[in-house]
Amino acid sequence: MLNIYIIIAEALVMLFELRFLLQSSSADYYHPFTQAILKLTNPIVNISFIRNMHVKQFFVGGLLVAFVISFVFWTAFGSWIRISMEYNLLLGLLMPLKVFGYLIFMLLIVQALTSWLPSTRHISYYCYQLTAPLVAPVQRIIPPIGMIDISLMIVLIAMYAVNSLFYRLFGMLWAIL
Repeated sequence: MLNIYIIIAEALVMLFELRFLLQSSSADYYHPFTQAILKLTNPIVNISFIRNMHVKQFFVGGLLVAFVISFVFWTAFGSWIRISMEYNLLLGLLMPLKVFGYLIFMLLIVQALTSWLPSTRHISYYCYQLTAPLVAPVQRIIPPIGMIDISLMIVLIAMYAVNSLFYRLFGMLWAIL
């Protein structure tokens, strides 16, 4: 039963992290997917003090809302299943990190798969716009070789290494998220 609640909380956290990516990467504002995300998140993100939260070019208001949702979820359901407050706070901090990893992983996989099909180039380009802040530094070091861009693979391998590191550091707390 708790798994359903965790999935719902992760979906909400992912929604606001996607809003963070959309505004930070300057993705196509008129794309229907962008419009749907903006309409779903506007009631909360348009609160005046959240709307103006920028660090350099990054919009951190979406991340703040994601962390608040995570903390509220683990405080509410952690007391329901009798988890100590320290673990609730730690899970509230770890959940947005792991969900952000899932989001980037899915965007990179979709970008790689859709780049092979000519009819889905617009989806690949949209995913590229979202992942550009993460992939661009790798592309500066290792440029595309002919038609093959291995920067996505390097970012995915780095994400796998970070996931493995967090699993070794946090054990089952990382695994249940």
